[in-house]
Parts: sequence; structure tokens; C-alpha cells
Amino acid sequence: MNNEISFMDVINQFDPAVWWGALAALITFIIELVLLVKGVIFASGDKKLAKAKKEGRMLRATMVHCRYRNRKPDNKTINRMYVAQYEYTLNGKTKTKQVVSTGVRPPHTITLYYENHGKKVFTDSVSGGGPLQLIIYIIPFVVAYFVMTALGFTGKGV
Repeated sequence: MNNEISFMDVINQFDPAVWWGALAALITFIIELVLLVKGVIFASGDKKLAKAKKEGRMLRATMVHCRYRNRKPDNKTINRMYVAQYEYTLNGKTKTKQVVSTGVRPPHTITLYYENHGKKVFTDSVSGGGPLQLIIYIIPFVVAYFVMTALGFTGKGV
């Protein structure tokens, strides 16, 4: 008796709606990546930083306090997470900004950038979407679900 399974046997084990859903998810993910690379989505941090640099809205901040903790119990400096407090003066008011760094002790002075109204400061690491960028990985699954449901896939029985 032949125990080999052909490629077509594997393909035919799943409902065609599953394959269409997987294809829709893949296409959605590729479109998201193209939009991300072109700067159409999640580029607001980069644009905000470029605008602040262009308009000269930057200032120097000096570290006033720094602490760290080892993320793993092996006591190697590469596993440390540093939390530094920086002090800066903007519009005649002295304020502090907390900066987190992993693996490397933050420098004594850093450059901060601020928005037009001068109420919010940020570092040059604002680029990207942060936690919101996780949505890029969730949307393809949602698209696949809707495509599969529209094609009548229920997920019951094989």
C-alpha cells in the first residue's frame, strides 16, 4: 500500500474558502507593507520630527538621574533597561522628560524636539506607529475571516 500523500490531496483537504481567505490575507499584508515603506501609513512621527528639525524647534536636555534594572538575572550590562530623567527649559519653564534605553546607558545630554505650541517634547526615536503598528498584523486575519465567511466557510466539520 502506498502511504504517500500528493500535493493535491493536501490542497483538497481544505475548503476553497480557506485558500481564498489566505490569499486575501497575503495580498492585504503586501499592500500594508508597500504603504508602510512609502510612508503613507505610520509616518506621522517621522514627519513631525522632520518638521521640528526644519523649523529649528529643538533644545538640549541634561540627565539629572539615571537608574537601571537587569531584565535577566545574569547581571550582564547588555540585558539592562535604563530609565533616565532629563531636565530641560522651554518657554522659561524647567521640566523633566523620562527616556528609556535598553542595553546602553543613555548619554548625559540629548536633543529634544518640541511642537509649535511648546507643550510636548519628544526624542528622535518617535518614528513608527508604536503599539498601534500591531494593527498591521491583525488586519490581514480580519480580511481573511470576512472573505472566508462571505464564501460560506463555517469551520464546522472537515
